[in-house]
Amino acid sequence: MNKKEQLEEFYNYKHWREIQRNQLNTSSNIIFTFSATIIGFTINYLLNKGVSICESTKFSFIISIAILLSSILFYLIFNISKLMDYTKTARYLRKNMSFEEIGIKTWLLGKITWYSFILQIGIAFFGFLFSVIIFTSIIL
Repeated sequence: MNKKEQLEEFYNYKHWREIQRNQLNTSSNIIFTFSATIIGFTINYLLNKGVSICESTKFSFIISIAILLSSILFYLIFNISKLMDYTKTARYLRKNMSFEEIGIKTWLLGKITWYSFILQIGIAFFGFLFSVIIFTSIIL
């Protein structure tokens, strides 16, 4: 492959990776906002109605908050690993390393990023579902 073909491949690859990164960031930020909002709503509910609900329901709310907080923890892990990956990739690009070498050296950070994103989604969904079940049991 000549230099012109390599540059064209790089910029095409770079364009699609940029789109992927933007979508990943947007999705993660939405899930973070969703989790934080549910936590805020639940805490507000507990502060306003806490006296009139039973202890087991209060405990269930606390479990729900803990689950959603763990989703936020995975959001932080996701962002930190992503930033470390970007930093290392930029450093390797400045050293003129090939894409294959960069991929090998940043493989673990990429896996941590994707797994923490998947865990963030799954745990947030589970926390939301748990919250809905609790609120439904109060309403009914």
